[in-house]
Amino acid sequence: MVSLSLLVACLPITKSTPLSQASTSSEASTSQVSEISASSSTTSAKTDTTTNIDGTYKGQDEGDSITLVVTGNTGTWTEVEADGDQEVKKVTFESENQRVFIGDDIKIYVAEENQIIIDDMDRDVSDRIVLKK
Repeated sequence: MVSLSLLVACLPITKSTPLSQASTSSEASTSQVSEISASSSTTSAKTDTTTNIDGTYKGQDEGDSITLVVTGNTGTWTEVEADGDQEVKKVTFESENQRVFIGDDIKIYVAEENQIIIDDMDRDVSDRIVLKK
């Protein structure tokens, strides 16, 4: 028994990287590449939201007619009720956060090719307003 422990003690010690560490290192590199790709995609998506949204958009909200006129990052929101009453609100777009301020209300928007989709902050689909050019 003593000779076995002496034999083990005399064996040369070599430091090797365990396989699990090597794969973790490789996974980290792959993960970093994925993060960079995701970051690039996010930047591209944000760039898409800052495209020119100038124009006149029309739609309906609970029976009221909506007209949104946008120039740059500002505009006017005109809401005409079924009885003819009209309300006009100032609108400001914050493209970096995809937020739109309509009067005192803060909402989220997505600008697509010929339409703007406006949601409440809770993104409840039943409150969605779709305005088309």
